Amino acid sequence: MDPVVIGLLGSLGAVVGLLVFFVFIYRRHLRAMKRAGRGLDPLSPLTSARRKAVPFQLPPRWLAVKSSNTVAIRELLGLPDEPGAAWSDALARSRERRFFVSPPVDGWTLVIGASVPDPSQDVDVAFRFLSGLSAAIGEVQLFLCDRVLNFHGWARLKMGSVHRAYAWAGTTQWNQGAMTIEERLLGLQCRAYGEEVEPPAYGETSPEQQNADRVILLARRWSVDPVAVSEILLQQESEAADKPARDDG
Repeated sequence: MDPVVIGLLGSLGAVVGLLVFFVFIYRRHLRAMKRAGRGLDPLSPLTSARRKAVPFQLPPRWLAVKSSNTVAIRELLGLPDEPGAAWSDALARSRERRFFVSPPVDGWTLVIGASVPDPSQDVDVAFRFLSGLSAAIGEVQLFLCDRVLNFHGWARLKMGSVHRAYAWAGTTQWNQGAMTIEERLLGLQCRAYGEEVEPPAYGETSPEQQNADRVILLARRWSVDPVAVSEILLQQESEAADKPARDDG
């Protein structure tokens, strides 16, 4: 056989071998992530089968603030010093144009309500609000999920600076910072500014719908799961309400 052909085949074999090696390393890394509780495909049938039905309506957007100082958070949001509504009431009224601040859970505080800025409506307003709040309190994260229109978005700011932000509402409204490892592991697809959106083929799910479905999973990895936090707070409220009855008995 021609020595040149032999050399080319040898080079090709080396490249294929190298690709196989990298695929092996990558798959091993993903298995390790899954064992650590951060699996690659949290939307697989096995994972989905473990989910419980959410007994309350999730707000269309929320903030996760890395602070347990709810007094300071309320002050920054222009709210009165006294405690706000019970979390069960806040969830029921989350579409009202105001802020509702949760008690802290694991060092994080949730903020819901229609006063939370919507980057799909006005990116500049959202940017200024988040930058100011983050500069004053530290780390602030915003999550947006409209399951009807598939509008979605997320932002992570620290000390007033945007580390990562993406928002989509028919077109890309905000795309700042490099994609995080959590976004990549969840298979989130972020479009460039002005990128045309082609309709999905029959029977396929659009990337925008997939992103909207996985916003809450990104929140779980970046900070806290609002469903889990709400379940904890609702349980605490239920136990507090039962305590006087038990004491009277």
